[in-house]
Amino acid sequence: MKSFKDEKVAIVGMGVSNQALCRYLLKEGASITCFDKKTEEELGAVYDEFSQLNVQWSLGQGYLDPLPQFPNIFLTPGMKKNQPQIIEAKEKGAFISTEIALFLHRCKATVAGITGSSGKTTTAMLAASMLKESRLGKPVLLGGNIGSVLIEEVDDISEDSLVILELSSFQLQLCDVSPNVSLLLNIRPNHLDVHESFAEYADSKKKIFRFQDEDDWTFLNYDEDLVRVLESECPGRVGFFSVTPPSTVDGQSQHKWAFLDVDDLIYVSETGDRVCIAQRGDLWIPGLHNISNALGAILVSSSLGASPEGMRTAIRSFRGLEHRIEYVREVDGVKFYNDSIATSPDRTIALLETINSPLVVILGGYDKGLSFNMLADKIVEIGAKVVLLGACSERIEGALHRALAREGSSKAKDVEILQAKDLEEAVLLAKSIALPGSSVVLSPACASYDMFANFEERGRAFKNIVNSLN
Repeated sequence: MKSFKDEKVAIVGMGVSNQALCRYLLKEGASITCFDKKTEEELGAVYDEFSQLNVQWSLGQGYLDPLPQFPNIFLTPGMKKNQPQIIEAKEKGAFISTEIALFLHRCKATVAGITGSSGKTTTAMLAASMLKESRLGKPVLLGGNIGSVLIEEVDDISEDSLVILELSSFQLQLCDVSPNVSLLLNIRPNHLDVHESFAEYADSKKKIFRFQDEDDWTFLNYDEDLVRVLESECPGRVGFFSVTPPSTVDGQSQHKWAFLDVDDLIYVSETGDRVCIAQRGDLWIPGLHNISNALGAILVSSSLGASPEGMRTAIRSFRGLEHRIEYVREVDGVKFYNDSIATSPDRTIALLETINSPLVVILGGYDKGLSFNMLADKIVEIGAKVVLLGACSERIEGALHRALAREGSSKAKDVEILQAKDLEEAVLLAKSIALPGSSVVLSPACASYDMFANFEERGRAFKNIVNSLN
């Protein structure tokens, strides 16, 4: 990508990744104007830091109005790209990109990118751990949507380094370059409050492999209908992973595979060599979806040189992540779990399929424009009790009542629906209807922005409330 020395650059949205980008481009000699809908007072220390670095500002209401006058624009990942000022700038020929696209263009190391509607973080962390445990003698860096913002380090990352990036649809949307190794876990409706359509969302995910070379690798989830069929669109080599032994493995060549065979996590190289990497019981985190994540991590890390021993050690030592079906404590025979990462219905469905005990689920939050019909059907199918809160509570309740009206499940009679004004009341209500031997889970199926800054803040608030219960 071109140099931005002495170029006018607009950086839109002063979140953590764009702060790092701003510092990086200032060192390159760019003339930068920072755009943000927040005011000087709301930005606080961020405004003070970058003002001392002599950037210009466009803030508050109407902050995007000057944007079409800039020849170079870097957008924060999560903003809508169809805003009139962005469209006008594009029509005038502006170069429009993102921090992660710049990193991919300039990074000299081998990069593996992991994306999907769910499971990205677990898979990326497992893959990075597998490489580190394999003691390859190479630096292993973890970044993207997790870990460090790597753009400030990009010029110092050596060619023999290995980089694992967790990449969201927002980060991929404007990319015109793909990682050397790519993994696509799943494509399910998500973020439709930002993307114009599901088709646009899916197209953004495909950027993970679209610009690869013929020698690059893409790994696809064979169990996902929308993912499996993408093989013909991949420019490079393709491998698959599955939670069942696929019959197509036998006799196949030039494909890598990873799959679950009864209790064995199996890896098959493109030459047909078969290795048992680990046992199902070696993975501490529950759920078949996490087995799938581990299989994906095996493919990514093996393609970068990880050893079976290193992959096995990483699987056995991985204890999961905060806010992802995280056990909190047991109170009066009721177990409490924090699954605040579940910001879409499919994540909550995965939770419902993971925990076997009777459930009380706390649902609701910011509306991302997603359907709750399949989630409601699953809740009625298993007879879970529900406590609702937040901006989406009425939509979820409506979906539940429709599911109850058409569902013939014997468990439907066990469904109970309560409304709470806030998270503390939701926890107390959930505890009051949970019987000994059951579990209470915060798995909202919604984003947090109506009540919290992010899902992490929501999850920690939940844990604080649970830990204060008598």
